[in-house]
Amino acid sequence: MAVEVVAPGVWRAGTRFVNWWVVDGGTEGLTVVDAGLPNYRRGLDEALAATGRSAADVRALVLTHGHIDHVGTADVWAERGVDVWLHQADAHLAAHPRSNRPQRNPLRYLGYPGMVAFLAHAVAEGAARPRPMPATRAMGDGQVLPVPGRPVVTHVPGHTDGSCLLEFREHGAVFVGDLLCTVSPLSTRPAPPQLQTRGSNHDSEEAMRSLDRLEGIASRLVLPGHGGPWRDGVPAAVASARRIGCR
Repeated sequence: MAVEVVAPGVWRAGTRFVNWWVVDGGTEGLTVVDAGLPNYRRGLDEALAATGRSAADVRALVLTHGHIDHVGTADVWAERGVDVWLHQADAHLAAHPRSNRPQRNPLRYLGYPGMVAFLAHAVAEGAARPRPMPATRAMGDGQVLPVPGRPVVTHVPGHTDGSCLLEFREHGAVFVGDLLCTVSPLSTRPAPPQLQTRGSNHDSEEAMRSLDRLEGIASRLVLPGHGGPWRDGVPAAVASARRIGCR
């Protein structure tokens, strides 16, 4: 997938299956949000060049949660001297991907073509061969991170214990990780905002309760880990997820 400008100073990169993002903090440099799958390392520098900047401008990697498709290139950034941020409730999960225990066995979803396609992509991009997870800096609920763009952290457990939102208020954008997605997890086709499935969430009921924590987020641009930007604001995204429910 070509690098896409989604707002001034915000770029979407990755593939049609998994997003990672770049945020321009001006003279302070760049913040990367999420790290994709392990083999995405092959396209990191090319993607940054498409933004008009380079890896030397990256000052921080902030991870919305600890799943392998979001932390896969964290070792590359750490080796380049970039600070890596993660909620500590997901530190063990990030370091030990095989410890992941979703609410429902993912094999129950293999009858859906989108799930099969996603799993095949993940394996091809190194999910079964993760690199060692680097040390991370802890972030917590309500914290304004000292990184370019100064994102505000909101802890939204459910998809994982340490899932977080990152609101870059000056950019009018909130990164929601996998609390919400804008593709159907069952078909990988574009869809209204919804929760991930029980075969991906650690606790879907807790994820549904975490939607309450989005109240007061004014940023209109909602950027998920999977799927395209949602431009109709947080309240409409939350209403959509509640209407669709957990599957």
